[in-house]
Amino acid sequence: MNNISRNFGPYRYPLLLPILLVGGSVLLFKLAALYPYSSRFADDMVHSGLQILLCIAVVILLSRFALFDATGLANPIRNWPRNWPFAVIPMALIGLINLLSVDWNILTFDAVRVTGWIYNSISTGLFEEILLRGFCFYFLCRCWQERSNALFLAALAQALIFGIAHLSNLQNSPVGNVIPQVIYATLLGIGFAGITVYTKSIWPTIAIHSFINAMGDLDVFFRPDMPDSAGDASGYIVAILIIFCVATVPGLYLLRLAQKRLLKAP
Repeated sequence: MNNISRNFGPYRYPLLLPILLVGGSVLLFKLAALYPYSSRFADDMVHSGLQILLCIAVVILLSRFALFDATGLANPIRNWPRNWPFAVIPMALIGLINLLSVDWNILTFDAVRVTGWIYNSISTGLFEEILLRGFCFYFLCRCWQERSNALFLAALAQALIFGIAHLSNLQNSPVGNVIPQVIYATLLGIGFAGITVYTKSIWPTIAIHSFINAMGDLDVFFRPDMPDSAGDASGYIVAILIIFCVATVPGLYLLRLAQKRLLKAP
């Protein structure tokens, strides 16, 4: 990348482009949600379809900015670190913990909703990871590559953008539910960044993100009459502590390992 492109254009104000991309995506989702859909399920399916379309657009953007290879989208598993499963297991526990609060006796399953549930979970994992941990993270890494702590700065910045974007949920959910979502997303964002850069591929985070979403959306898809009320404050505090321990701390450790690997590289 030449000096002109770094001093002018998107590289001059590194945070501007990621914020615009995430903010623009949120705005598009909100505009699409204005249509009076026949059910929440229909709304979710349209939302998922938009995520796939935006995902394709971000992949094109990755190629335009020469960031496609950095994300490891085409990096086969054989090139991942040998012990990569240990990097993703802690975050997988979040999805399993979500199952503890599910009352299976009141859930109703059918083929259409199961298909929609899987589609929604995968589309969300693909879109959010390719946008946040794919484009935003590696774009910021490139912008700040001359700094010794570039990975940590980029990880923190994209995690904060990811978290703040969840404030858009205030339109439909109580403040008591949304603020914890912002904190959850920020802490998870650091963990996802650590896994991505350590494994040299974004696929592990796509898989884990999709799994966490799937476990957390069981009530949404299979108990559509569930009221959207504020949860218990103590429960949120416990959840934040758990996410910090199994996602943020391991993520920071993986970022540290990756940063050392970069410093040793010729």
